[in-house]
Amino acid sequence: MLPTMMSVDMNEAILQAAVACGMDSIWVPDHLLGIMHPELWPEFPASSLLSDPDAWLDPFCVAAALGQSTTLPFGTCVTDGTRRRGADLTRAMLTLHDICKGGFTLGIGAGEAESTLPFGYDYSQPVSRLEETLIDMRSLLDTGRMPSGIGRTGLPRENAHGLPQIWVAAGGPRALKLCGRYGDGWMQGPVAPALYAEQLAQVRKAASEAGRKMPTACLFPLVLFGDSREQVLVTFDTNPLLRLLLLLAPATLWKRYDLEHPSGPDCRGIPDYIPHALDPAALRLLAPRIPLAMIEEFIMLGNVEDVAARLCPFIAAGTDYIVLCDLTGLCYAPEKSAQLMAGMGTLKQLLSDRDPK
Repeated sequence: MLPTMMSVDMNEAILQAAVACGMDSIWVPDHLLGIMHPELWPEFPASSLLSDPDAWLDPFCVAAALGQSTTLPFGTCVTDGTRRRGADLTRAMLTLHDICKGGFTLGIGAGEAESTLPFGYDYSQPVSRLEETLIDMRSLLDTGRMPSGIGRTGLPRENAHGLPQIWVAAGGPRALKLCGRYGDGWMQGPVAPALYAEQLAQVRKAASEAGRKMPTACLFPLVLFGDSREQVLVTFDTNPLLRLLLLLAPATLWKRYDLEHPSGPDCRGIPDYIPHALDPAALRLLAPRIPLAMIEEFIMLGNVEDVAARLCPFIAAGTDYIVLCDLTGLCYAPEKSAQLMAGMGTLKQLLSDRDPK
């Protein structure tokens, strides 16, 4: 996954490094605000390259700019159905499917509070909006027309890469059913392997009931590479603010460690967390109290062998595809991050060797 921050040139350099590592695809996130409060950002190593944590590029523009520089497919991980609706998303997807030499996949979910509420978007019924968007997109892709039969697209819907695919990020029962009914792939972030397997079963059941092909099962884990597990943990001791990455975790995880999530006891983590709404002074005091065990439970960290060991249970649970959400660049100086990125090729080989499929 590219950072899609600051400049297209920087993203192109990372893209070329990913190609050199032997990656199979390139993914772009869709955010409007960063994952850390701007007042705390200068103390993150990544600030030496990225002066503003909110300097996000438009993911569709990044894919268009870089999609001809590689034959690897591009995808979003993920956009939402609130800021962009079905017809516009379908047009963008078909355009990028033509522009990108490797084709394009649209990853879409219900969205996140930080990219909607601060900018005036209605975030009151995100799953309902996702459903409306998926119904429209599925109809436009399959028939060329909106469900009403009036609105249509004249763009070619297929090319040498086939029909572009919709991968749905889903965790709740309703969204999982929507994924099975309308999606070509299912995307899930940090959860336990047992829960992943249960959710995948729900997706497959919904697809079967709708008479659709079983969606590709995708995992996008948070990973943090280092020379060893112990070295990564020392990094969290050296710079305790890095522990605030756990603000991305749900309140249920915080509660298991006798802590309350700063965004409240009902916070689901990534979907609800808005860093700019929190007190940076309070966050600074909180950071050292976040246990290392809690960090390890949420983030796959260590060397490539350590991360491979954490990923293997998901492969056994049915994962077909892994999109690495790599946090390494946030936590080290640029030179160290670049050195560690080279290990992703080794990780891919380790997983290929251990995959019984």
